[in-house]
Amino acid sequence: MKSILYSLFVIAVICFCNSQVLIAQWSTNPNVNNAICTMANGQSVPAIASDGNGGAIITWQDNRSGNSDIYAQRISTDGLVQWNMGGVAICTATGNQSLPTIVSDGSGGAIITWEDYRSGNLDIYAQRINADSIVQWTADGVALCTATGNQSYPTIVSDGSGGAIIAWQDTRSVPETGVYVQRISAGGIVQWAENGVALCTVGGTQSHATSIISDGSGGAIVAWEDARAQSNTDIYAQRINAGGIVQWTAEGVAICTAINNQIYPSMVSDGSGGAFITWQDLRNGSYYDIYAQRINADSTVHWTSNGVAICTAMDNQSTPNITRDGIGGAIITWHDNRSGNMDIYAQRINADSTVRWTADGAAVCTVAGGQAYPVAVSDGSGGAVILWWDYRDEVNYNIYAQRIGDGGTIQWPVDGVAICTATGHQSNPLIVSDGSGGAIATWEDQRSGSNSDIYAQRIYSTGNLYTSVKDISGIVPHEFTLGQNYPNPFNPSTTIEIGLPVRSQVTLRVYNMLGQEVALLINGRELPAGSQHVSWIVDLSSGVYMYRMEAVSLNNPARRFVEAKKMLLVK
Repeated sequence: MKSILYSLFVIAVICFCNSQVLIAQWSTNPNVNNAICTMANGQSVPAIASDGNGGAIITWQDNRSGNSDIYAQRISTDGLVQWNMGGVAICTATGNQSLPTIVSDGSGGAIITWEDYRSGNLDIYAQRINADSIVQWTADGVALCTATGNQSYPTIVSDGSGGAIIAWQDTRSVPETGVYVQRISAGGIVQWAENGVALCTVGGTQSHATSIISDGSGGAIVAWEDARAQSNTDIYAQRINAGGIVQWTAEGVAICTAINNQIYPSMVSDGSGGAFITWQDLRNGSYYDIYAQRINADSTVHWTSNGVAICTAMDNQSTPNITRDGIGGAIITWHDNRSGNMDIYAQRINADSTVRWTADGAAVCTVAGGQAYPVAVSDGSGGAVILWWDYRDEVNYNIYAQRIGDGGTIQWPVDGVAICTATGHQSNPLIVSDGSGGAIATWEDQRSGSNSDIYAQRIYSTGNLYTSVKDISGIVPHEFTLGQNYPNPFNPSTTIEIGLPVRSQVTLRVYNMLGQEVALLINGRELPAGSQHVSWIVDLSSGVYMYRMEAVSLNNPARRFVEAKKMLLVK
């Protein structure tokens, strides 16, 4: 009998331990985050795409073998790494593979393209991986272009049928540099002319700073920097249909040919087969500004010739990034030197070119130290989530984010929410929507030392690091309350009920018994009067923790509440 009971106990323990392996979450601590790959020798240059189910697929350049290869990993909407620890090999061919970019395949997987040096020159290859981590095409990828000279800086977009369209910079006509494009089917079959279709070979240099979007009909629109004028760089664009036929004026349509340089185009669909394009513009001769233009599906430039001014404030505005606002317009973000430091600003523009927010843009982050290289994604409600490099501690680059509403008002705490503040530099952040008003971010991370790793973090639409807050009752309490968490003891999740007699700004933090903050559950969020449930899934070790709530009435700041309680985590 004892042996039977012991066997049952062992089975129960095994089942319990196995169940723990399946329980995962997004970190609630910006010093922790979720590791995507921490293999030896360093990983860099991440790119990210939605998996179509609230999670993401991330690809990167990987040096674990001593050469640069391409790997990928999928992470679920709940923060659970889905594929092999350390990622799945996309290409480990001889020579170096670099600068991967990625797009969803529409079926839970992704298509990845990269620069490939296996031949001794840079070529363009691609690979598809399904939702279950199975590589779908020829081992080490399908060749898209192996023409003479170098092909580099690929960009990718879905073709709407499970395949992809890829554009790149091409030096087959050295010393000139052109822009070429190729389509590959869901089955890995190259669709257009061998080595790609030329979009522009006019002479001068067409730069690596290309941007590509779907035209909504199986084709694509590509924009690029263009030096055909020799004396300066302009912005041009071209559309190609699903059959590989160029649709607009040969060698591209001029988007902006104002004096001096226009560089770094960023583009997003206008939802009608055309595009919104933004860029960095030196027409004033002293410093860069931000301009934008809309081009229709038929190549008609829709707004003022050479573009509409988005920001012409003093000093430089640079590295613009654009996303749709979800209601026919676009939101543009950039880093801005008007204060003497680099800050983050944003502006919304309607389909008819009407600028919606404060002249020269709404401030997203102006904290001291410097912020740069913002990227944005729609929040699905007319606003955007914006992510950037942040140097406010003046020691390391960290990653911060902010959500800006459709009216140009910031939604989260002033100067942003910390996504990653781990030791070492964090850089090259990218972002994708989580489908619920928030986002998943990935970046290059040096917390382990001189080599970089790849990390990720989800940020909830409320500005929390994926901690849900739900209204549970229409009854408004008379006083502020902080309930005892339940269950308690708990593992791995618990719920805390809070009561607010009035609309309040609320912060809820968790500390260990050394007084160190280990989680930020509510980050200065404005909550309505009523009772709220705060759900937390825990990735900490067993022990006693303290949770502390601070609340301030928004109508009467003198009305404040602070209370703390203990909780017990038992694993």
